[in-house]
Amino acid sequence: MTNLNYITALFVIVILFHGCHTGDGSDLFNKQEIHLKDRALHYWDKRVNKNDAEKALYFLSKYHSVNPDDLDIAILYSRACYFNGYYIEKKSAKQDSLYLKGYQIAKIIIYNSKLFQDTFHKTIGDSSVKELKGIEALDKKSISALYWCTANLGRYLIHKPVVDRLKYRDFLETIIHKLLSLDPTYFYGGGYRMLGTFYIRLPGSELSKAKQYFDQAIQTYPNYLGTKVLLAKYYYTKSEEKEHFHRILLEVKSADPTLTPEIMPENMYEQKIAEKLLEAESSLFE
Repeated sequence: MTNLNYITALFVIVILFHGCHTGDGSDLFNKQEIHLKDRALHYWDKRVNKNDAEKALYFLSKYHSVNPDDLDIAILYSRACYFNGYYIEKKSAKQDSLYLKGYQIAKIIIYNSKLFQDTFHKTIGDSSVKELKGIEALDKKSISALYWCTANLGRYLIHKPVVDRLKYRDFLETIIHKLLSLDPTYFYGGGYRMLGTFYIRLPGSELSKAKQYFDQAIQTYPNYLGTKVLLAKYYYTKSEEKEHFHRILLEVKSADPTLTPEIMPENMYEQKIAEKLLEAESSLFE
């Protein structure tokens, strides 16, 4: 081999080796990230199964820990916390832990947004005033974070003492009205559904006000069965309308959960909740 050929061959070997050496670590890390994300999405699509819902939460947690800047997955992680807390987990302490985690994930996204930060820092007042003004300044880019922040916190608070619920009244009310101003149809009439639940659980609120918001949510998206279940569980039991309670839950039980494939798992779990509420009907209306 001539000196020129030898040097050329050596140069190629060095380049190849250098490429492999420097790429191994990052390539391996990227493959691990991709694997975690793929597994998370795979199991999330199968969340109608309890074990798969739990696996989705696990992989979302692992992926979020290595790539917290992937906001789409962070939002999905917050949603998965809600899903597992509400539909899968049976122990109240673990439910609370999931709701708080989902709330914190979404809240961080909100607080880190430029619109929130800019408004927060230029607003005069205490931290609570700055916080509410920051929320009011947000645009549609933050709507998913706003929704899952509220959904998780609201679910955490729903059976807590009145004093705890009142503590977050301004915060929740501001977010929900912001959601409605950005998109009243978001997540199947979610803002209306939240207000219905919010006012039915708020001391001193008029029942008719809560009913109005539940009706608006159902009118916006009648195939989201969770709204009808909440209406039965919280409104009809409080207004003592047993016939309406029974009718709407039978309507939920007989509905086709596949009409909206993207929320088929949620609708199927709502049908199970409806069934349990019907079984408890006599005790709820004693």
